[in-house]
Amino acid sequence: MNKLRTSLVTAAAGILGAGLAACDRPADRDRTSATTPPVTSQAPASTPAVPSAPNADRTVGQTVDDAGITAKVKMALAAEKEVSATNINVDTVQGTVTLSGRVTDQAEIARALEVARRVDGVKSVDSKLSVGS
Repeated sequence: MNKLRTSLVTAAAGILGAGLAACDRPADRDRTSATTPPVTSQAPASTPAVPSAPNADRTVGQTVDDAGITAKVKMALAAEKEVSATNINVDTVQGTVTLSGRVTDQAEIARALEVARRVDGVKSVDSKLSVGS
């Protein structure tokens, strides 16, 4: 089972890496700059600042690392017989994993948290899991 997990994580990381690498092809930049007119004016100083996106301070490397951790946690939950992984959402930001969703009982919450904490790269685990259907 570990070989299957390793293969799946490796494949997911490869696909993610290939997708990110394709985002910065020179042909794409040239085509975009040729069709998009440059911005020549700036907003007046009195315009309020626009809040940044929640993940704007994350580097591409951090985003890729978090995606890998999310994939590993999802696979670990799926391999766990005492956890209904299809009912649990996983999100990772800078190594902090958040589990959310509805599960059958408190024991399943405890088991899901335990499984997530064991995954390499996980710094902490937050639970937004609830009991019920």
